[in-house]
Amino acid sequence: MELPPTQRHVLSHTLGHGSTTRPRLLTATGLSKPSVNDAVGSLEKAGYVRRNGRHVPVTGKPAVLFEAAGEVGWVLGIDLGSSHVDLMAVDLAGAESTHVSVAEPGPAGAARRRELSQATVERAAGLLAEWCERPDRRGRLRSVTIAVPQIIDAGRRQVSPADAGREQGALAALMGTLAGHYDGPVRLENNVNCSAVAEMRIGAGAEVPSLAYLQLGVGVGAGIITEGRLVRGAHGAAGELSRLPFPWAEGAGQVSRHAMEERLAASRLVDSYRSRAAPVAGATVGEVVRAILADVADGSAEAKAVLDEYVRDVARACVALAAVVDPDLVVIGGEIGDAPEVVTAIQAAARPLHEFVAVSGSVVGALATVLGAVILGLEEAHAELLGEYAVHAGPVIDRLRGRPRQPWSEQHAG
Repeated sequence: MELPPTQRHVLSHTLGHGSTTRPRLLTATGLSKPSVNDAVGSLEKAGYVRRNGRHVPVTGKPAVLFEAAGEVGWVLGIDLGSSHVDLMAVDLAGAESTHVSVAEPGPAGAARRRELSQATVERAAGLLAEWCERPDRRGRLRSVTIAVPQIIDAGRRQVSPADAGREQGALAALMGTLAGHYDGPVRLENNVNCSAVAEMRIGAGAEVPSLAYLQLGVGVGAGIITEGRLVRGAHGAAGELSRLPFPWAEGAGQVSRHAMEERLAASRLVDSYRSRAAPVAGATVGEVVRAILADVADGSAEAKAVLDEYVRDVARACVALAAVVDPDLVVIGGEIGDAPEVVTAIQAAARPLHEFVAVSGSVVGALATVLGAVILGLEEAHAELLGEYAVHAGPVIDRLRGRPRQPWSEQHAG
């Protein structure tokens, strides 16, 4: 249903403020009192806004408070990782959100998994279907963004759930599930780009115009944002650091296509530590990093050598990004970025090589990718619903910062 201009104007301000009153809408929109009253009445009747108590000012008359209601709709973000699937749904006001993560069994550092198991895919698809089939959610999905660990060129940024058969693996399964509940376009985006968006909008980059997000996980890549815009490149491959030839040194041997990824991946730090130190059975990357730091603090030369070598390589990658992109900030993602001591060491190693490089750990953390997908979905849904009045997505996105999310299975009807 396409809303008339006055209703879009009023709804935009309602979403942006979270809750509002008719007097506030009069001031914010510049519309006449009859226009605001008619718009609010129509939006309330259509289920886009609802009454939520009264505002009692210090002076003046009390006024009815209005907020977004169920019909305003939801956006869905999906992080389709190599060892997990994150599903997150947020309403267009940013007031309600729900999240679930389906992970492969076993510790994250135990295997370098490149594909999801069938059991994990089926579990995630089942949870997605369960959410879509809820009576209070049915037909209210306005945007879907799926983050994938792939290069996404311009021709694949929007796909239809009806074309799920053209995809493969987990992506095909989730799109097939969506096909029965959602007939709009599905946006595909590179997973590291999504993380960069989240870190820029609600994380470490919130106060700067540009950043490079360096993801150090099973794979390695960078998401680049300049002047607030994602840099994708001509083929969607901007930031694909794993494609850099390595090594460069003369006489260093044959260049491997994935040598840079193997050099920078968090698994290399885990493997190096396990090969030189006592075994750390079943440890995740984060646990290994903490074990290394503890051993360094205890004076272990082996642990320090492992950490110093890895820090030096990551610092050089940060310098390479700074030399090419010149961002305000390089944000370290993944579990490496969760260790302040390691991030500080990377900054110290990088600064002598480039006077402008600034390195930070991630603020958003493990949910950066799915939050980035949600943020892109919110911007898209606001634009689709509100057109030229879609100017308040920013305050809605700000509400995602640090907000607790209800478990997927426990989300109550709104």
